[in-house]
Amino acid sequence: MAPPELTETDDSVRDTADSTEAPVIETQKLCKIYEGALGGEDVKALTDLDLIVKSGEIFGYLGPNGSGKTTTIKLLLGLIFPSSGSMKILGSSRIGAPSIRKNIGYLPEGAYYPDFLRGEEVLRFYGQLYGLERHDLKRRMDNVLELVGMQHARSRLVRGYSKGMRQRIGLAQALLSDPQILILDEPTTGLDPIARKEIRDILVRLRDEGKTLFISSHELLEVEMISNRVGILYDGVLQTTGTIDELLLDRDLSVEVRGAGAEALEKFAAAGIQAEDAVDNKIVLRLPETVSIYAAMSICEAEHVEVIRIAPRRETLEELFVRVVGMAEREAREKASK
Repeated sequence: MAPPELTETDDSVRDTADSTEAPVIETQKLCKIYEGALGGEDVKALTDLDLIVKSGEIFGYLGPNGSGKTTTIKLLLGLIFPSSGSMKILGSSRIGAPSIRKNIGYLPEGAYYPDFLRGEEVLRFYGQLYGLERHDLKRRMDNVLELVGMQHARSRLVRGYSKGMRQRIGLAQALLSDPQILILDEPTTGLDPIARKEIRDILVRLRDEGKTLFISSHELLEVEMISNRVGILYDGVLQTTGTIDELLLDRDLSVEVRGAGAEALEKFAAAGIQAEDAVDNKIVLRLPETVSIYAAMSICEAEHVEVIRIAPRRETLEELFVRVVGMAEREAREKASK
């Protein structure tokens, strides 16, 4: 079956300087249905996806396993065709055009590189696939190895690389063609805390240099720390999208106090107020939504406890994820039971 024709309004790749507001990735009503084999049921992997990724931002693309994230990435890379809808990259719907492919760098999850190659040989191989000339390839290799901090290990065999080093050489190959867009699938999964921070710092630096990063990940804390905006996908449907500040709610209050004795702590516990993060004679009290701040203040006054600071506690991206996905699951169950 021939792929559907995509609506096209502008086939030229826009320079980043044209408009920082113009989306670099845009989909409208994008759908993907995998036809069932031998009369089996069709699988609707993506439903009416309306997505915008802006220039120079880090966009975190989140969702449970099987939600449609990988299908979205394959569509953006031109590896599969949509069943319906339209998509544009850098203003063009010619997803497979060389000018578009050159401007997308891709790091797949668990990327494998032959152990018998040296780091620079891996990059030289990919550079030749990109069609880079010898002089340009050498210059780009030097630049990206310096950027990801792998100059010192360029001549070492890949078999001697740690997981963090393998991931950095993967980032280097994704950057070889100097793309405007980076699509990264689980860039920090399986790395130790130091390697995660190193990769995170590189990603932020790339964003600050004007690259647009589309990151699919289950590492929600990492995504929360660096993303400008996020989208949460469930069962092929984009449930919510927005900036971190727009999406995360103020959940409860934290109250830092000094001089809370055993009797005061018992009263706090009886009122449903949690005491945590005790350092010296300072304690942070966690007030859930069901407990009034006035109840805590009354106990503090009665027990002569000094109040140092009161601040709202914002929910984490993990809590948002659980809330949004949980709501979508309940709605799906209710719909199925009708």
